[in-house]
This record gives sequence, structure tokens and C-alpha cells, in this order.
Amino acid sequence: MADRLHKVLAQYGLGSRREIERWIVEGRIRVNGELAQEGAQFTPGDRVLIDGKEVTARLRGSAEAPQVIIYHKAQRQPVDSGVERDAEPAGDEPLQKSVMDSLPAKRGIRWLVINTMQSGDSGLLLLTTDGRLANALRRHATTIPAAYVARVLVPDPDFDITGFPLEVRYDEVTITFAGIEPAGGEGANRWFRVEADHSHRRAAVRALFESRGLGVSRVSQVKFAEIELPRDLPRGRHRALGEEQVRKLYALAELDLPQLEQPRERRARPNQHKPNSLRRASPDRPPQRAHSGLAPKSGPGNVSGQAAGKGKSPPRGRATGNRKSGR
Repeated sequence: MADRLHKVLAQYGLGSRREIERWIVEGRIRVNGELAQEGAQFTPGDRVLIDGKEVTARLRGSAEAPQVIIYHKAQRQPVDSGVERDAEPAGDEPLQKSVMDSLPAKRGIRWLVINTMQSGDSGLLLLTTDGRLANALRRHATTIPAAYVARVLVPDPDFDITGFPLEVRYDEVTITFAGIEPAGGEGANRWFRVEADHSHRRAAVRALFESRGLGVSRVSQVKFAEIELPRDLPRGRHRALGEEQVRKLYALAELDLPQLEQPRERRARPNQHKPNSLRRASPDRPPQRAHSGLAPKSGPGNVSGQAAGKGKSPPRGRATGNRKSGR
């Protein structure tokens, strides 16, 4: 049964639908030797190449079980090694490894970002191997709640956030946040948790406080939908989501969780089918050697009969192959 090419490739984790559509326009995908066109269809058995590399084998069976991980992104860490950083590190600070370079490598599969971040953003970053899921959640971004924590320099230790305005004008758009509450800190440096009806760039959260004359030293995302950034997850580390969390993300994206076929178990071959070279020799007698049926010639270099066996016993338990001698 034929299906849209970009949909199939995304389902098998080769890229998001948008990326694959762009690759088709750029002439990077071939189907059966011909350049794929917009709206191209895929039929089982078609030969598919991306940038000259064949991916047909990946499309022959059931897709692997989709995976979703949560990554604790550090500030100024680039998401992709091919993307320029927002700002160069100060002084002798080394360049950070990108998020993609820090993730476990999966042959033939790409990790796709769900909640888009810039290199200057930090906190909870979700990634998946299912292009359908990543694309669907991006489309629903305006309806998915999020939360951030901001470290703010307050004018005095008794600063009260109650009644703080929740609206800010940012990038020619008025943004209204859902709520603000204290989240720790002492003295002039205080943490506040900012709830939002949907994800925003950290700059919008920063603008909320700076527009009222408060300095902000850090903003980090800590929630996406119902998923919270674990407190015990260090920066630069990742953790796989549980089955129930993954199921809820698919429901949020209005997608069915892929049902995968169970691999068939292979039956072990009976021992009698093993090659003679792999059979175990009897421990009571030496392995027999092939002979031509002619008696060995006598001579100074050939000792036969009982003379050959004087003072020596045959090796016991000796077998061909890599088995060690029983001596």
C-alpha cells in the first residue's frame, strides 16, 4: 500500500516531516534512481537514497519502538554542532559539546527536538526518534503549557511577588503568563517560577521582569506539558521517559502509539546438523585422521606399529577446532 514518502521516512526516525519535505525540494532524496518530487509516494519495495546513502533496509520491517528522552541542556550549549552559537564563550572557557553530540548514537536514526531551543536557552529539552511525534507536538506548541524558573535580583530581601503584573510586550506581541510564585533563594537573589499557557523563548520571560526594573541572571525551562525536569538530572545528562509518559505525549499529539510486530524466535538447529569440524571428539579415543587406505611406508623417518606407541599414550579429550588439549 502506497503512502506519502515524507511520512514514511519520518515514522522510521530518519528526520522530521518538515525536514524531509525540504530535502525533497533540495533534491537530496531519490526513489528507484529518480529524484523524489513533492508529494512523492512510497510503496514497499521501493529503493530510497538520502544524500546518496541507501536507507531501503530501514524501511523493510516494522519501525523500532519510538523513544523519547529528557535532556538537561546547559546555557550556551548548541543543540546541533552545525548551528552557530548565540555568543562565543568568554575568556578561555572551552566550547561546549552540542546536545546532539552528547546523545547516544543510534544507527540509522536521528534524534529530533520536540520543544525547540536556541543555544542560549537552558533546562528541559525533549527529543524523540519518531518524526511524526516531534512534528505533531511542534504544531500543538501553542496549546501545550510550560513553566520556567528565573533568578531575579530583587531590590530588597522582603520583596513580595504578589500582585506582580503578568503581561509584557515582547517582539511586538503582548504575552500574558499564567502565574508567578516564589521558588527559593535568599537575600537579593531570588528564584521565581513562571507558568505559561505555551512555550516562549527565555527572552520573553526575562522581559517580564526587566520591564519592571528587575535584573535577571538566568532563565531555565523546567516543564513541558506534564513533564517536569527531574531535580536529580545534572546538566548535560539525559534520561529516557517511562512508557506512561510516552503514551501521554502521543495522546497530546493526537497520534496513535505505534504497534510493533514481535520478532520471530529462531529455532536452534539440532546437534546432528553441525559440521563434523564442530563435533566434540570422544574423550576415550583420539580423533581419527583421514587416510588413503595404504599402509605407511617403513623407513627411518616412519615408525609404525607398537614401536610408535612405546612410552607414549594417546592424547585424551583432544578435539579439533579451538578446544584446548586435555593434557
